[in-house]
Amino acid sequence: MLKFIHFGDLHVWRKTPMWSELYYPKRWLGPLNLYVHRAKHFPPAYRQAALDEICREKPDVAVFTGDFSSFSLKTEFTEAAKLFAPLRELLGERLFAIPGNHDCYTPRAYRNQVLEKVLPWVHSEPVSRLDLSEKLTLLGVNHSIPFLLHSNGKVTPETQEALKMAFEQTTAEGRKVLLAGHFSYDSPSAYPETTTHKLLGHTEFADLIQHYKPLLYMHGHQHVRWAFSSPQTPDTLCLNCGSVGMKHEHPNKQAGFVSWSQAEDGTIKNLTAHTFNGKDAWAKTPLARS
Repeated sequence: MLKFIHFGDLHVWRKTPMWSELYYPKRWLGPLNLYVHRAKHFPPAYRQAALDEICREKPDVAVFTGDFSSFSLKTEFTEAAKLFAPLRELLGERLFAIPGNHDCYTPRAYRNQVLEKVLPWVHSEPVSRLDLSEKLTLLGVNHSIPFLLHSNGKVTPETQEALKMAFEQTTAEGRKVLLAGHFSYDSPSAYPETTTHKLLGHTEFADLIQHYKPLLYMHGHQHVRWAFSSPQTPDTLCLNCGSVGMKHEHPNKQAGFVSWSQAEDGTIKNLTAHTFNGKDAWAKTPLARS
């Protein structure tokens, strides 16, 4: 059995003046939202508390499904690199991370590969692969690209083809697959995805998942924790880790992460939500499947 931890949506932020790209709406709308709303919901102290707790759990594999930063600033990625350094030292390549939409916040940040220059171990290619054992493989898919105003992701033909090829190869090798991405393709009825936030092309992505049936699809983006079996893909458990750094009263939205024990035959045991109340107290509760 391998002990897994799934976490994401850290959203490191800095109140740094931004003098470049002011023609780009997100470069001034984002900081405005930070001052009015986001800063109080993402306390800096939560970042270190979360990464310390994850290290204390001593996982065999940790999967981060994107949004290291808030605005794709070098200063944000540099701080994230420091926060992740102990976990990186503990796990090496078994700390498996992909970008989120906030990690390619503007076209210039995306084009200049600000994330990749500071965090070169993050898998920003369309599809990435890590073999965990003779029978178990972890795949990552990157749907994050910059949008003018919205927080969407996009399924491209190139990404679909690369993911299909990866599925074909793992199937031919007789492997079980765990899939990780940033965006959901479906969600529980209590948490519908908005038009400006959803994955564009989610139907085509779901079709691929329905066909190849990975054991799990790990994602974030919506800051809510759930384990959900979509009617579109009943053989794949959709696992949303929630935000690892968000202050909230609702237990499903509190800062935290998800852990479980993973067998090579696909069995998942001890699915657990870890939540932080901001007072150095971490709680562990079973994460119910819906």
